[in-house]
Amino acid sequence: MRIVIVEDELKIRTGMAKLICAHTDHQVVGEAQDGRDGLEMILRTRPELVISDIRMPNMDGLEMLEELNRLQIKCRFVILSGYSEFEYAQKALRYGADDYLLKPLAPEDVIGMLEKIQKQIDEEEQRQAETVEGLLRSLLIGACSDKDKAVSVLRTAGGFSKERSYILLAGYLGDTDVRYINHLTDVLEKMKEKYTLYNMRYVMVDNIRQMFCIFQNEGAKEELRARLQRRLYMNLKKEDMPVWAMREMDRLEDLPEAGERLREMQMYALRLGYRTVLTRQETESVKMKEYEYPKQAESVLRNSICSGTAEQIQQAAELFKQEVRRFECEPRCFGQAYEKVLNRMGSVFQDMDSVSYREIQNMNTARILADAVTIGEMERCFDRVMKIIADSRNTKEDIRNYAILRAINFIKDHYRENISLEQLANYLDMTPEYLSTLFNKEVGINFSSFLKQFRISHAKRLLKGSGMKIYEIAQAVGYNDPKYFNRVFKEETGISPGDYRQQ
Repeated sequence: MRIVIVEDELKIRTGMAKLICAHTDHQVVGEAQDGRDGLEMILRTRPELVISDIRMPNMDGLEMLEELNRLQIKCRFVILSGYSEFEYAQKALRYGADDYLLKPLAPEDVIGMLEKIQKQIDEEEQRQAETVEGLLRSLLIGACSDKDKAVSVLRTAGGFSKERSYILLAGYLGDTDVRYINHLTDVLEKMKEKYTLYNMRYVMVDNIRQMFCIFQNEGAKEELRARLQRRLYMNLKKEDMPVWAMREMDRLEDLPEAGERLREMQMYALRLGYRTVLTRQETESVKMKEYEYPKQAESVLRNSICSGTAEQIQQAAELFKQEVRRFECEPRCFGQAYEKVLNRMGSVFQDMDSVSYREIQNMNTARILADAVTIGEMERCFDRVMKIIADSRNTKEDIRNYAILRAINFIKDHYRENISLEQLANYLDMTPEYLSTLFNKEVGINFSSFLKQFRISHAKRLLKGSGMKIYEIAQAVGYNDPKYFNRVFKEETGISPGDYRQQ
């Protein structure tokens, strides 16, 4: 079961995600901190279950549930609430929520709720299993225990002839607006009514965000493709990236393999574009060049993260995206490039802001990129990480005392020099004793510890993000004696600067 968690309390959100991943086979495909972000995530990931808090900023859980109903999004919905909000939970049930959980949450309550929802989904799928669409879905996802029987029933119930070949069409809809999906259903229904000679059937497989259509009409492939080309790409927004692909098959028994081949073909939209119905002939004729990872663009990005501004980080990120868009290699290499750069930039960023780094880890970018089909999905994953890093650079210290803020700015400007508490106190026109007390109160550590940590933090950036020699880095952060720098660095990190660079 694919799950999205929408909760403004970070501990509850991440704790529930870890509990689900550790003790069940379900997959948490997204986490959001408010209803607005949650709604966007739901429209993109199309989960089978949404677990949402009631009270949240921007858009609360009830408003999000109402909007999902208005957009006709079908998914299970479970509300989280406190005892004081029980009347809101009851209201959510009237709006169509499937269940509610009261805070504080107990692990057994969460697991019990998931078992209950999964049982409901299984029962619903069982009811649909004997319909033409249900059989078609089961064959496509390889869920039939008796494939021959399923094919026989499907052929009889669907009116498919053994003497004619089939055309299978698959559309990846994970990177489209929900309005397009609703419009698409109307388009397919009208085609089904108008072109009865095709004996058309279609089914949506939500967990992989694929729409499958099967047609049977000998010799009609090019005519059918032209009609599909006109209708499938109507009313698209600029950012919508549906991926349609079609191929012929001789037997209904070939449905699982044909569906798998179509999903592989869809990746070729990275090379052929997002406004065409892909065919096997087109994808097989794409010329492939050798994959070359954009090392120079990565180097620019690394340097901007280590020593640039938030604006420079965003500019470097755009440069990397432009380089990937120019790829003329195998489609699988696009995702590999993004996974590689995010792993490397995460290593660089880890020591700069551990809280933001954990936020990036919680995103599970490797899974997102592995599931991504379109360039838009890959770039949004990359952009989210870069935004966290850039926002971290923009974050101001939570220092209420103006004098301490001035002191920190002075340290930032002069940390390369041999500055002292006395020199700083003189600059601020106060006694060293008073400055020391104030610094401890507002910052939580004394002046010398802050200065040492600041210098070592900058040294880490230079060790990972530059080719400077270690003695040059020592001088660049205010240590004229490289041996003393080595000792201080090891005291702070547990390893030498050289070993740190090699990690």
